Amino acid sequence: MATGVQFYSNGLPHPPMEVRRRMFIELLVLAILTGLYIGLVPSPRSKFMDGGLALAALGLIGFTSRYTKEKIWGPPADAEFDRFRRCFVNITFATVPVVLILAGTGFWISYQTGGWHGVADRFLNWRFPLALLLYLPWALMQQTIFQFYLLGRLRALLPYASPFLLSVLNGVAYGAVHLNQFNKLDIELAMLTAIGGVIWSYSYHRDRYVLPIAISHAVLGATFFYWYRGTDLLWNLYHKAF
Repeated sequence: MATGVQFYSNGLPHPPMEVRRRMFIELLVLAILTGLYIGLVPSPRSKFMDGGLALAALGLIGFTSRYTKEKIWGPPADAEFDRFRRCFVNITFATVPVVLILAGTGFWISYQTGGWHGVADRFLNWRFPLALLLYLPWALMQQTIFQFYLLGRLRALLPYASPFLLSVLNGVAYGAVHLNQFNKLDIELAMLTAIGGVIWSYSYHRDRYVLPIAISHAVLGATFFYWYRGTDLLWNLYHKAF
């Protein structure tokens, strides 16, 4: 064991300074390119363009996934079954109350404005299950990018930071990319996704599982738009795309 070398709890050595400098440059370039894309690409931006860029980013992440697993994250500290069970249970307990709050608020709003007919229009939309199904791969892409890649880079860049601080930083970044929703400023969505991003990031940092997080993301996203806001997400995406 080298003198002066610090280790994570799973035994992985902290990255040397040259690796941390490379992580800083990598994240700086990514932040600049993201800012240029949001600021320079004229609105309305097609969701197909956003999806294509996300797929390209996912491809690059996949190309470097072995390095990320072995050199950035290292071996998990706990057994696989323990990690999956803990992640699934904790994410479920974090997701269900929010779904109930969103659904209850949406029920009250729709009943006040449209009676039982308004409630039926909001909660019995046949496109809701389809939106939920299509939301999952999109959520998987986002969570892989933000948890496996970005959170890992932040962990390497700031090896002495606590998991909570890293989760807050990652959550704020996740909320920031949701500020522009359907080509308008959406503070409410950005704040909610930032809070969700903190919880999901903390879960991934501890348990290293994306799927339960992505399911939570898909369920909350569909519930937020269809039941809370009464927005037909698929219908809006179709009309904006075509």
